Parts: sequence; structure tokens; C-alpha cells
Amino acid sequence: MDSANCSEARRLGEKFIAKEFQRVVAAVCLATALFFDVCSAAAMVVQGVPQWLEPHVLRGLSAVWDEVPAGEEPVRLETLSVVARQLFPGYRVTVQKKDGAPYVLFEAHNPVKWKTSLVAPELRSPISSWFGRDVSNLGGEIAPLLENLPLDALPWVDSALKDRIGELIGRRLPGWDFALLVRVAEDTPVLQISFRGRQPLVLAVAPSIFSSTLPVMFQSDLRAKLLSGLSPIIGLPVEWIASHRADVELLAQDFLEDRNAVSNTRSKVEVAFVPGQVSKVDSTVDSERFIVQIWLAGYAGIEGRYPEMGILLGWNTKQWTGIGLEFYNETIMDVGDFGLSNRLGLRFPLWSKFRVGVELEWPEQEVWYRAWWDSERVRRFYSWWRYSVEYGHNAAIGYRINEHVSVEVHYDGRYNEKVGLRGILLL
Repeated sequence: MDSANCSEARRLGEKFIAKEFQRVVAAVCLATALFFDVCSAAAMVVQGVPQWLEPHVLRGLSAVWDEVPAGEEPVRLETLSVVARQLFPGYRVTVQKKDGAPYVLFEAHNPVKWKTSLVAPELRSPISSWFGRDVSNLGGEIAPLLENLPLDALPWVDSALKDRIGELIGRRLPGWDFALLVRVAEDTPVLQISFRGRQPLVLAVAPSIFSSTLPVMFQSDLRAKLLSGLSPIIGLPVEWIASHRADVELLAQDFLEDRNAVSNTRSKVEVAFVPGQVSKVDSTVDSERFIVQIWLAGYAGIEGRYPEMGILLGWNTKQWTGIGLEFYNETIMDVGDFGLSNRLGLRFPLWSKFRVGVELEWPEQEVWYRAWWDSERVRRFYSWWRYSVEYGHNAAIGYRINEHVSVEVHYDGRYNEKVGLRGILLL
């Protein structure tokens, strides 16, 4: 490389280093300025305004102080005082130097005694009582925010006051927005707070009833009535209703327990609520004493099997035995020849939804050993199996499509075509 090229390379290198040095110096200066601004803001002291308002006032005063041209200290303090009176009407402002930092003293002009009024939305019972419970003593929490606050200060404290009240309401009423209105009643200012629900709202309720002891016609009736009973929660904020999950479940449980179909059969009710825009209410209603089931069945693929109609009446002895032992009688009519057969049996649960038992079927006078597994829920699989020494195995694996209809893959060792389909309609 010749000397001219070396000189040019050296010149470009020096120029690059100079630019990088300028960037570093600028960054250091900016960081230093920000540090001293923060220290200045932190050193300023404000006294005489409510504690919740101090950060708002301090931000405004610090911004003014940073903009006052450097000069004689008394002039800067007086400038800050004059500007503060304009920024914060309703207060007399005195600015002094204390411990090397501005000390700003606020004194309220004509402080007033405020009242708070909560305007609850129109809600049906018992939802109104839930809302009332949530806002109980809310006025007492808001009152200290307004203590000795001058009316003239409202224009500049409005935003900070709304933020602070919003924090208090947010903890009590998730999903609710609010609006503030100031009115004067008998020379006393009143802060009126009204509420409105925030999206998303509950648009519909989808109740479902499950029972292994009551006829489906009873379950359908209970579901329709429960839909009406839960209508008060429609149109309310999902977030708020979710916070009252236990209340909704208790409401549904009490409503169902008041129905004759539940009380007369000594049924136990359990409810699970899933909040959402379409809220789900899954209820289990099972009698602790009685079992009533009515059904129709049809077969396909098994020659010689005709449609059937059956009714099962049972009695649960759990109240006395403590193990849920059930006695039952199931009468089945063959629609092909209108012949009747009866099954007298007993069964008891081993665990969860699995039960075992034995039944005597006549006129054949045959003893069957039997087992059931049933989730007792729609859109779920279930199965059962029974065995006799004379006739062998009879079993099925089924799927519950809805509350009324089930479909099974059916096996019956008593027929030549042993495997087929069985459709069941629960009544």
C-alpha cells in the first residue's frame, strides 16, 4: 500500500473514532441529566393535599420546576409558587426552600364536607343482594378521598380521583365500569357513582340436568324451569358473575330443591357453574331413595329381537345401609308378541360409577350376574355386562348422544346373530 492510501485510511479511522466518542459523550450527558431530574423530582416535598393526590401534584410541580430558568433561588421559588396557584385552583400554595429542596405547602380554600351516593343498576333478586354485598362500605372507603377537598379543585383532580376510585371498585366489582357525577343537595356536594356492565356479558344460560334415578321427562321439565330460574344473570358481566360462581350454584341448587319432582323424591342436587357468554350450569339430581326409569329400545342386526318397552322401579337403601345397596324390579314388554319378562335384582357400587349385582329373571327362572359402568353424562360412553350359566353372555358398549337417545353395540349369546345395534329412547 502506498503512502497516499495509508494517509487516507488513517484519516477515515480518526473520523470514525471521533464520531463514536461524540455518541458516548452524548449518552453519558443524557443519562446524567435524567439522573439529576429524577433526584430533583424525588427531593421535592409536597404537603397539604390528600396522600392519594400527592404523586399527581408532584409530577406537575416537578415538570414546572425543571422548566424554570436557572437564576436566583428566590425568583425560581416565586415563579414556581405563581404557576402552582394557576395549576391547582382551590388551594393556597406556599413555596419555600427546605433542606436544599423545594417545599410546597397546600392549604385548601373553603374545604367542604362531601357525601357519597352509590346508584346501583337495576338488578333482579337475588342478584341485587349480591351487588349490595359487594358495594357495602364502599362509600366509607371513598369518603377519606374526598375529605376537605375544595369544589374548585375538581377540574384538575378529576382524573386522579377517578383512577383511585376505579382501584377500589375494581377489587369489589370486576367487570363493572362506573361514571362520576357531582351534584349539590342542600348546600352539600354529593359525589354520585353509577355503574354499567362491561363486555363481555352473559348472553345466554345453557342448563343441563343429569340423573340416574329420575325419568328423562322429569329431567327435561327441571331443565326448562332452571333456565327460567337463572334468567336474572343474563346481561350481566361475565367477569363479575364468575366472581359469584358459588352464589350462582347455590341459586340453582335452591331453585331445583324447591321443585316438587326433587323434594318428593328426596333427591340430592349438585350444581357446577361454568361462566361465559353462554354460561353452562351442569346439575346432577339423584334421589337417595327411589329409582324410576322408562325406556324404549329397538334392535338391528340381531334376528328375532323385537322392539321393547321397559320400566324400572328401584329403592336405594343407602340411608339405612350406608353402602348404596339398591333393590329393583324391571318389567320388559316385547312389542313383537307382547310377552312380559321381569327382572328382580340388587346391586351396589364398588367405586365411582361402577356397580355390580345379581338379578333373577322370570318366567325363565334364570339367575344373571351383572356389572355396570355409566358416567351418567351426555356425550359419554357407558357399558354393561351380564352372565348366566344357561344363556352365557349379554353385553353392550353404548354412547349417550343426548338426554333421550343412546346407541349401543349389543351382544346377546342367546341368538344366532349375536352382535347388532341397539337404539334406546329414554322417556
